[in-house]
Amino acid sequence: MDIATRFREYVRLDGQRRESGLSPSEDARWQTLRRFLSIHFAPDRPEAVSDLRDSVRVPTRINVSFSSDRDLVRCLMTCVSRGGVFVQTEHPLALATAFTLHIHIEDPKRDIAVPVVVVSLGVGPGFARHQQGMGLRFLDMSPEVEKQLRELYERSVR
Repeated sequence: MDIATRFREYVRLDGQRRESGLSPSEDARWQTLRRFLSIHFAPDRPEAVSDLRDSVRVPTRINVSFSSDRDLVRCLMTCVSRGGVFVQTEHPLALATAFTLHIHIEDPKRDIAVPVVVVSLGVGPGFARHQQGMGLRFLDMSPEVEKQLRELYERSVR
């Protein structure tokens, strides 16, 4: 079974877990897939850190932008999860700073404006010291933005 197929199964079970719950065998499969995918996407990350996360972090390369001191900062989102993203930037904002992140989707071409807050600084996913940036957690958003982010996450592995 390839990674994309496993990820789709994980996403299906994760959605079911959130909405109606899982049977014991489905929950065991969800946990197995979550652990496998977490290790696959970030083999250098300590497994204990992966187990604390609510969802699998998926590597991605999507252009994003945000305003900082009246300047537009363009940078790269290098991973996405159900709860947030990591943005690689040489201009990270201070911890606890809330702002709107603009995610620039290429196919189909559109932008998603999502409210976020800075929850970590300095190192990238898997504690990669060469990736300076900031971890951002999604804040309360409209159902439409939530739907677009869910679709982005679910389509991130092909």
